[in-house]
Amino acid sequence: MPELVTTADPGQPPQLIEFHRLTDAIAAQRAVLQRWQQASSDFHQQQAQALAPLLASQRAIDMALLRLLDEAAHAGDLGRSDLHILHALVRALAASLLRQGDEPELRAISARHQETDAPEEDAPDEAPAAAAPAADDEDWMAQWERMEAAQSDTAQQRERQRAQHKAASRRQRMTAPQPEDASQTIRAVYRKLASALHPDRELDDAQRARKTALMQRVNVAYEARNLLDLLQLQLEIEQIDTRSIAAMGEVALRRYNAVLAEQLSELRQETADTERGFRTQIGLGHGAEPTATRITRAIREQSRALQQNIAYYQWELRELQDPRFFKQWLREHRT
Repeated sequence: MPELVTTADPGQPPQLIEFHRLTDAIAAQRAVLQRWQQASSDFHQQQAQALAPLLASQRAIDMALLRLLDEAAHAGDLGRSDLHILHALVRALAASLLRQGDEPELRAISARHQETDAPEEDAPDEAPAAAAPAADDEDWMAQWERMEAAQSDTAQQRERQRAQHKAASRRQRMTAPQPEDASQTIRAVYRKLASALHPDRELDDAQRARKTALMQRVNVAYEARNLLDLLQLQLEIEQIDTRSIAAMGEVALRRYNAVLAEQLSELRQETADTERGFRTQIGLGHGAEPTATRITRAIREQSRALQQNIAYYQWELRELQDPRFFKQWLREHRT
């Protein structure tokens, strides 16, 4: 496949030198973006594989705790205040488990612990019962879900910022005086490609399929305002060649360069957003490269934290078999 990116000759006209500089810079920036995207993809795949068994173990512990609390509520050994605390704990835990996956057993247990009346006080000096467990005693899965939600919110914020950046760039392009609007430059290239690749005009089935695939790439590039990809497609179908680029006049090259400069700016912004989000996810310091070793270390630290929490909750579940520990545990969940 012919390549549009070439090395500029110092003897070429200034606009042609700038054209080659921009296409080289876009190719280099794409490589950087792809590296961060690949690192993020590798991290999430490895994270899912490493944490899935631990999260399953945590869910099993939470299910066991939920069943234990459900049985205790019907044993007849608790006063009204303790029962009120117990019902609140069961509802909170069942809700957390239901967010992870809907099961009939969870809904049935949750339904058995819905309360409408406040409890009567067992003694004047007792503190009022809580409507939900204290924040410090929340299960690990709830903490993990909040962390994931925060990361999702951060990603959505980056998307909004990126969209705002693009919108601001478009407004600037619309108001800035130019020999020809950038959109018209891109549209002109698009129309040439669409005219040559329209599949409905092709009688041969194989050629129609080929042109359909190429036209899909053209549409994607056009929607993204990606002039470089559109020019690359023109090269690919031999609609232009490197000599025709070199033969363009200064005005045409200036228009192309304006669009390419905008494309490079947006690509740099996307790269910065992707890099920043990934660094936050794995705690990667500024300037540190996303190596496989660092990705593995971050996942290992997350796994270790989960394992520590699982060990604690396993111990707690065993201790809750003791009625005295159980009642003390309930009272510790009062506010």
